[in-house]
Formats: sequence, C-alpha cells, structure tokens
Amino acid sequence: MTVKRKILVIDDEEVFRRTLKEDLTYCGYYCKTAESPSEGMRLLKTNIFDLIFLDIMMEPLDGWDTLDLIKNLTHGNDTPVIMISSKKMDLVEVIRYGEQLYGYMAKPLTREEICAGVYSFFRWYESLHEISNKFVAESISKEDIALWFDLLRQVRVISDLRSEASLVFLPDINRTEEECKEDLHNQVDQILAEKRLKLEELSQKYPQLHAVPW
Repeated sequence: MTVKRKILVIDDEEVFRRTLKEDLTYCGYYCKTAESPSEGMRLLKTNIFDLIFLDIMMEPLDGWDTLDLIKNLTHGNDTPVIMISSKKMDLVEVIRYGEQLYGYMAKPLTREEICAGVYSFFRWYESLHEISNKFVAESISKEDIALWFDLLRQVRVISDLRSEASLVFLPDINRTEEECKEDLHNQVDQILAEKRLKLEELSQKYPQLHAVPW
C-alpha cells in the first residue's frame, strides 16, 4: 500500500484552507491545516510533513517571517516550502528568499491545477533524490551531492520565480523605475550565474554529473 504524502497548509483564510484541504485530499494526499503561523509551528514540532504550502500575506507574522521560523525548526528545516498567494512575488523577495523555496503558486487555483502542480513537484523532487542516491553508490561525497542537489533546485526555482515575478518597481531617490528594474534583474542573473558556475565545477570534478540536465 502506498503511503500518502503529508502536506501542511498554513493560511489565515478559512475558505481557502478548507477548499485546498478538500482538493489535496481528492488528489490522494493527507492534509493538515493551520490558521496561523503559531499553529503551523506547533504542528511542525510534532509532525513530519512532505510539503508545506505557506501563504505570504498573513498577520501579525507574514509568510516570510514564518518561513524564517520554519527553517529554524528540526522538523521544518529540510521540508520543502511552496509559497501560495494572490500576491505575486517581486524580485526583491526572489533575491532574499529564492534559495529557501521550492516553488510558488498563485491564487486562485482550480482543483486540476492543484493536483497537477503537486504531482509535478513530487515527481521532480523524488527524481532528484533518486539521482542523488545513485551518486552515493558511485562514491561521490555526500557533502558534494548535497551541494549539487541544492544548487540544482535553486537554479530551477529561482529561474521560475524570476520569470513569474511582479514587474512593478518603485523608483528611489537616485534611480528611475526602469533603472531599479534593470538592477534587480541583474542581481538575480548574477545569483544564477554563480550557482551555474558552481554546478559546472562539480561536473568537472565528477564527470557523471554531466549526464544530468540542469
């Protein structure tokens, strides 16, 4: 019998929590919900989840503050987090938090979009783990495999977030809106370039990594 994947939803909107739980249950997943970050933290301290859906716009702690708390928990540090919100992420958020995330989904979502999105995520996530386990058997150090895994994930997620990010930019006292936009895009491009360079260095160290598409 296949063990159901466990998903935690942290969102302060009751209707959305209930609907998402119904949709995820229909899709074949086990789902717990939390109406506040504090309740989410309590559940994470006593349960292990395979995925967390985290709302961005909450009070008094928003999703980003909550993400920081999750990453400091024993049962949360390694748990994939997908942000889910009616608010588009902006490039400042991509730069600051992109490395910690496993994706973003925009509200509202149909049941079909939820099922397809979660299935696609787990298929990708599990394939990375399967490849990582294969490389352990090929005597690549666990530290380098962990680094490779994180870099591969970060390049994919940050690239996706960059393409979906809000295109609204606020000018500051020294720069126009267009200059701010260009600067933030350049920062994201630099982050991606550095990560791809590290992936290339690992591939040169371990030729078998060349066979894995980035």
